[in-house]
Amino acid sequence: MSNSPRHRTPTVGLPDRHGADPATTELDDQELAQLVRDGDTEAFAELFTRHRAVATRLAAIHADDAHTAQDVVAEAFSRVLQALRSGGGPSNSFRSYLLKVLRNVVTEWGRGAGRQVYVPDVSRYEVECAASAGHEALRNYEHTLAIEALSSLSDRWRTVLWRTVVQCQQPAAVASSMGLSPNSVAALAYRAKEGLRQAYLTGHLGRHHSPCSGYVGRLAAYSRGRLSTCAAEEMAVHVKECAACGRLYQEIDEVNSMFCA
Repeated sequence: MSNSPRHRTPTVGLPDRHGADPATTELDDQELAQLVRDGDTEAFAELFTRHRAVATRLAAIHADDAHTAQDVVAEAFSRVLQALRSGGGPSNSFRSYLLKVLRNVVTEWGRGAGRQVYVPDVSRYEVECAASAGHEALRNYEHTLAIEALSSLSDRWRTVLWRTVVQCQQPAAVASSMGLSPNSVAALAYRAKEGLRQAYLTGHLGRHHSPCSGYVGRLAAYSRGRLSTCAAEEMAVHVKECAACGRLYQEIDEVNSMFCA
């Protein structure tokens, strides 16, 4: 995205990044957004602190480099702040609104550079990243997550992904060497791709040592619709009642929305 305005001064200033007023930390996003509409800049500093990380991660997927990703994030927050100051902005989820604005920025700047910026199917993305482990591109944060996700899989899953995704072999050609029928290879590849996607999503959340760690560990499967009915219902209740897990779920669900089914 060579047309990013990294040499421009944003039309709307962002809040001080040293942190928000402690009095605002107990408020939810909608309450903070309303305070911003009323002229409270410290409220926006708290929103910035809460949502900067996920915005940066999403921008890093689309951007050509770290500097452009930072420009995208700054522009997205600037537009949201301007909308709130004008009495508009999000009426429900602040994060969803912010990330929609961020995607709009990516699209606009992508057009300006004469191309569309996109995210490929994750199953091929991670495996091809692993195949080129010595390349400079792996220094990128998202590529690192991809490698970690792939490394977390069993040898059998990595093998079937390599053969069917990277080498583009048909299940029938892989079956004999793996001691399986073609149908079994196809089923194994399907499970491996799903496992890779879930591992990649979980990687976005980092390490969590809290009473909610059991729930956090299942957020990827929940976002992918892979939990049992009972477990999904339990998770739905938890993410509504726990603000921290609710924010993590929004983050992971946003990344999941970019995957092919």
